[in-house]
Amino acid sequence: MNALAASAAWLQPALVVAVAFRVAAGEADAPWLALAALVTPLVALLASGRSSSRNPVVAIVAAVAVTLLLAADFLVAADVATLLGASRWHGVALAAVSALAVAAWAPARRVSPWALAVAAAVLLLVPAAVALAAGAMPWSAWHRSGVRGALTFSQASAWVVGGERFARATTLRFAEGQRVIALAPGVYRVVERDAATPTVREWRLAAGEALTLRPGDELTVEAGARVRFEAGRRVPGAPASGITWADAPARGPRMLPAALGAVVTLLGGALALVPQARRGRVAVAGPVVLLAVMMAALAWGVYAAAVPDLVLAGAWPAPLLRLPALALGPAAGLPLAALSGLALVVMLATAALALRERLARASSPAPELWVAAIVTATALAVSSFDPWAVLTLALGLAAAAWAPARLAPSAAGAIAGPVVGGVTFATLAALPILASSPPAWLEALARYPALVAMPLGWLAARLMPPGGLGVAEA
Repeated sequence: MNALAASAAWLQPALVVAVAFRVAAGEADAPWLALAALVTPLVALLASGRSSSRNPVVAIVAAVAVTLLLAADFLVAADVATLLGASRWHGVALAAVSALAVAAWAPARRVSPWALAVAAAVLLLVPAAVALAAGAMPWSAWHRSGVRGALTFSQASAWVVGGERFARATTLRFAEGQRVIALAPGVYRVVERDAATPTVREWRLAAGEALTLRPGDELTVEAGARVRFEAGRRVPGAPASGITWADAPARGPRMLPAALGAVVTLLGGALALVPQARRGRVAVAGPVVLLAVMMAALAWGVYAAAVPDLVLAGAWPAPLLRLPALALGPAAGLPLAALSGLALVVMLATAALALRERLARASSPAPELWVAAIVTATALAVSSFDPWAVLTLALGLAAAAWAPARLAPSAAGAIAGPVVGGVTFATLAALPILASSPPAWLEALARYPALVAMPLGWLAARLMPPGGLGVAEA
């Protein structure tokens, strides 16, 4: 397999839009995430290991991990449908049909690598157009966004003019008073923190009714809720200022465990999903496409940060679908937004085809298994789960209980490593359920169980002697 085809399994739409979204939102881990998303698949392309690690443990883990990855991609499709005013299930159904169709189309494997390269070029097109229109390269736009004062709703904001919908249930924290108008009936939960003991109130509002929030209040809205905010007021949940966005206070020594957890999760996920590539003249195509896509995601995030309310709804594709029209105007922006959406569809198809091949090698080539994975992923995506939690769960499981099989020197180690890594991963992932308030030092392990699970799985795989579990070498 050449490097370009091998990279397709890594360039999931969910991962690409996650980078852009988290950069735009000013998440503290965004720089680590972007760097790891670029470097870890390059390590996997060069890593040596067992060419075939099929065994019962890996077969089960691969099926679960691939299903969760598909679910994360389908959740992104659901967010796209929400942004376009449709129901979530419309986006999920179209994504599921696309994943099924591409696996059944015979020429897909041949054209997939070059389709991925074209999609990467299209994703770079809009940031380039925005840079020309604004006269600011991404690093200049970063500086401009970093020196802003309070991040507020503009008069032209969609949240002010006609209101917007939330992609999933969200809790908003208000730094200043604001009047919020409900544009769709629903239940709105308010936590008032102006007294020593917080007061919780639930309001069932009809369309057109309003809530008055005070500084410090928290408002919880249901998935699909549509509201309108006041112009000139601070965007709830956004960083306090441009400086806070560019240099988040959470970036410090205390975030090191979580940052390392994200890196280990992505590295292990890449080792499981990205096979070693053939060397040759076209080998450079894979790294070039990886670099182009990650540069595009970073640029999208930086330019989208100039419109802080873009990420308010929690819809991951919002920067890619809404930024072009805001930055370039409807005439030029809407066609470019449509092209960007088409690029995501192409990336979904190429990623689905690559995942189908990885599942066939690790588990079974039976088409029934692929159909079952898509049906299960569809069922998960219809609910409004957090796509970041689903994506990190999939990559973390692959890192803990799939990657050790690739690194194992023997068939016995290819079973022992996934067993140890998988059990450790499941135990740590269950910490929030087993303990309502785990100690602070365990918080990073609960978020990224692969930080401990993958090294333990690798160690078990390396230490297991050949035939140690009664398994003969292949």
